[in-house]
Amino acid sequence: MTPEELDHIIAGSEGEQVEFKPSLLSRRELAEYAVGLGNSGGGWLFTGISDRPPRRILAFDWPSEDDLQRIRASIYDAARIRVDFVRVDHPDGLVLAMRIPGRPRGLVFHTQDGKYLIRLDEGLRGMTLPELDAIRREAGGELSAQPATGTWNDLIRPAGMEALRELMHEAGAPRDLVGLSDPDLLHALGLLDADNRLSVAGLLLVGRSEAIQSRIPHAHWSFFRMTGDTDYDQVERGSDCLTVALRRLRELIATDNPIITIKGDLVHGEFPRYPQLALRELLVNALAHRDFEVPGGVVLKQFPDRIELSNPGAFPADITPENILHHPSTPRYPALFAALARVRLANAANLGVPRAFRDLLAEGKEPPVYSTTGQTVTVTVKGQEATPEFIRLVRQHPDLTVDDLLVLHYLTRHREISANEAARICQRPLDSTREILARLATRDRLLETGGPTGRGRYHRLSRQACEELGESLAYHVDSRLSRENAKGRVLDALRHGPLSNAQIREITQMGRFQVSRLMDTLKQEGLVQMQGSRRGARWLLSGEQKL
Repeated sequence: MTPEELDHIIAGSEGEQVEFKPSLLSRRELAEYAVGLGNSGGGWLFTGISDRPPRRILAFDWPSEDDLQRIRASIYDAARIRVDFVRVDHPDGLVLAMRIPGRPRGLVFHTQDGKYLIRLDEGLRGMTLPELDAIRREAGGELSAQPATGTWNDLIRPAGMEALRELMHEAGAPRDLVGLSDPDLLHALGLLDADNRLSVAGLLLVGRSEAIQSRIPHAHWSFFRMTGDTDYDQVERGSDCLTVALRRLRELIATDNPIITIKGDLVHGEFPRYPQLALRELLVNALAHRDFEVPGGVVLKQFPDRIELSNPGAFPADITPENILHHPSTPRYPALFAALARVRLANAANLGVPRAFRDLLAEGKEPPVYSTTGQTVTVTVKGQEATPEFIRLVRQHPDLTVDDLLVLHYLTRHREISANEAARICQRPLDSTREILARLATRDRLLETGGPTGRGRYHRLSRQACEELGESLAYHVDSRLSRENAKGRVLDALRHGPLSNAQIREITQMGRFQVSRLMDTLKQEGLVQMQGSRRGARWLLSGEQKL
């Protein structure tokens, strides 16, 4: 680069291809700019020029040739980008120019710690999932549909095929599939093409570890048995195909997954702390829907009181923790997903997440909780014992949906629920949620409705439901089995003197708004009256002397 060319660039403006810095950046920052400028088509980063106009050349500590070599190596290690340094001898001083190549077609530059950056105006920002997907589609096909290099029977792992058949039996795959030979089964699942080439989806599903690592280096998993929030006493890692990884992770969880027996009318049911179907669905989702093109692996941490399962990459498309329960299935890798769907380990109607929810809720347990950082997706499952009363309630009402179970489970922990709160936990529109609540009240007689119409309307467990759930409720059933019971206790207490709202809440074990409704009712019936205001307000029986 000549001084005249540099003058022309300085006279322009910073854009997607140019960045000016007065001094040498840290190696981490240089790697990030290499990623951002490279994803924007490549460009230059100049050191020794003020970054605000009017720009001028500044003196800075010039690195030695050894330093430049180390910087090049560091950027390559951090981002797999080969940069060049050019010295520009300008009359006003020396300028160091770093030439950054544009990304190859179909590939996205990123740092090894998972930062996908792009140049925007004069800064860097993280890339969105649609931007990443658009770039990957440039390669002319999604990853799992591409052929793997090598002979198919040298690539597959016998233990992977064995684990696949076990899962097919467990999931109830079609009988015509189960009895097929290995090559015929792989053809039927779309994992072998007409030329007997194994796809990457087949490699991920039943391939050998060394072949997987050669083609998809980020396809690995880790297991930690945690003794606390930061300490663990067991760790295991693997680069296995999905079927073998799933089997091994389930075995590891099973060593600390105690089972309780609950008596039934004819048979006694056995209920592990973490239900098997829920675990299978969540593990398949993590292993199959992770982003194989970003750094990191699937990580399962088993704490004394919970399991945390995380996988690299953001949610596909517009899925969020707030809509995942009913969102249409959006597979990141359609070829892999199609094979899993064929053996009933996945479903195009997005039944996997609802199945996990139902398996937990039907035993009276908390549903899974999803969260995301934008770089990873995590699902947390609490370690809980099955609740006999809730199990019996579900058996007596076999038509209950996942939405119904979410509402009923919420009401075992809270006294009442509004339509808005129900819509939030069910991830449903408000109109649909009102239909759910109405059905639970009229058809199943498990809810009763109170309060005025409109925003003050609330729903609570019916007397029948409370009696069926009994000891499983997280609050005193007796205090709310009957509104008349609460009235009687308040009136009896008022015979001994005036009461504040706080005292009434303590007597009835009701919430602030419930007490307000109760006392308004008693007032309308002419049984009580209020004296004073705000903190000095007291309720007393009508006809008594005022304070």
